[in-house]
Amino acid sequence: MTGIDGPYTLPEVAAMTGLSLRSIERGCRNGTIEHIPIGDGTARQHRRMYLHQVNLLIEQRSRRSVQAAPPVSSPDDDVAAAIAASRKLHSRRTGRHAA
Repeated sequence: MTGIDGPYTLPEVAAMTGLSLRSIERGCRNGTIEHIPIGDGTARQHRRMYLHQVNLLIEQRSRRSVQAAPPVSSPDDDVAAAIAASRKLHSRRTGRHAA
C-alpha cells in the first residue's frame, strides 16, 4: 500500500472496497468513476485514486436506487389482455379488422 492519503493504484482500491478490479477499470475508462490518470498518451495509462475519490466511489456504490413497485394486475386485466391479443391475431390471419 502507498501512503495514508494515497494515491492508491486500482488493484489497491479494489482490495479496499471489495469491488472487482475489472468494474473499477471500466468505470475509469468510461468516466463514471473519478480518478487521476498518470502517463503520456493513451497507449498506457496508470490510474490512481486518492482517499476522497475512494470514499466517493464507496458512497456511490452503496446508494440503492429506489424503484417503485410494479403495478399489481388483477385477473380481469389478464383476461382482457388475452382476449385483445387473440382478436389481434385473428384479424391478422383473416384480414378482417375487429372493432
